[in-house]
Amino acid sequence: MNYHNITKDDMLNGDGLRAVLWVAGCNHACNECQNPITWDPDGGLLFDDSAKKELFEILDRDYISGVTFSGGDPLFPGNRE
Repeated sequence: MNYHNITKDDMLNGDGLRAVLWVAGCNHACNECQNPITWDPDGGLLFDDSAKKELFEILDRDYISGVTFSGGDPLFPGNRE
């Protein structure tokens, strides 16, 4: 799976202060999409052990309420492996 960004301390994409993982890959091609750059499943960066560690370190903070998966389509087939 590839991703475009990990947003720390986000207040716009869910309840409370959250981390957001912006995944790559989407085949919906919505006309009003805010993030068409994320459609290409090969775009962005590989979600490797380093990225996973970064995300979990953010989630370990007491003030973080959770994680939001966005993108792209988090349920795109390549993102479910």
